Amino acid sequence: MRIGLRVSKAVILIVLIVLMAVVFSGPKESRETFETVLSKTQEGLDLSSMPGQDNQKIREIFGLDPESFSAIAYFKIDDVMQANEYMLVQFNDKSQSKAFEDAVKKRIDEQINLYEGYAPDEVQLLDDAIIDVQANYALYVVDDQAAQIHEQFLSSL
Repeated sequence: MRIGLRVSKAVILIVLIVLMAVVFSGPKESRETFETVLSKTQEGLDLSSMPGQDNQKIREIFGLDPESFSAIAYFKIDDVMQANEYMLVQFNDKSQSKAFEDAVKKRIDEQINLYEGYAPDEVQLLDDAIIDVQANYALYVVDDQAAQIHEQFLSSL
C-alpha cells in the first residue's frame, strides 16, 4: 500500500514538472504596443529606401488580409531589381502565425524564382531571410541589415 502511494505521488510530481516546463518554456506574449515594437525595431537604421506599403499591397503580394491582424506594417524597396522588404505583424491570436509563415515562405520562393537567373545577390538575401514568430508578434526581413533588425525586434519585445 505504501509503495503504491509513493509511486502515485512520484507520477503526479513528474506530470506536474512536465506540465510546468511546457507552459513556461514557450515564447511569452509581449505587452508592448505595436508602435513601440515597430519604433524600436527600426531604431538607428536607414530604411528611407523602403517606404511603407498599404493594405492593398499586402493583400496583392502576400494574400493576407491586413484587417484580420491586430496590426501590420510592410516596407518594400521601390527598385524592382532588389528584393529588400520587411514586415512586422501583431497577431490577434496564435493561430494566425501559420497563415503568416505560409504566406511569407511562398513569397520567398516566388522571389527566388524571379531573381534566380540574373540576380544571385538577391537570391542570397532571400536565402538568408529571417522569419521569426514570437507568440503575438512576427517579423519577416530580407535585407543586408536583417540581423540587426532581428536583434532589435527581439529586444523590443
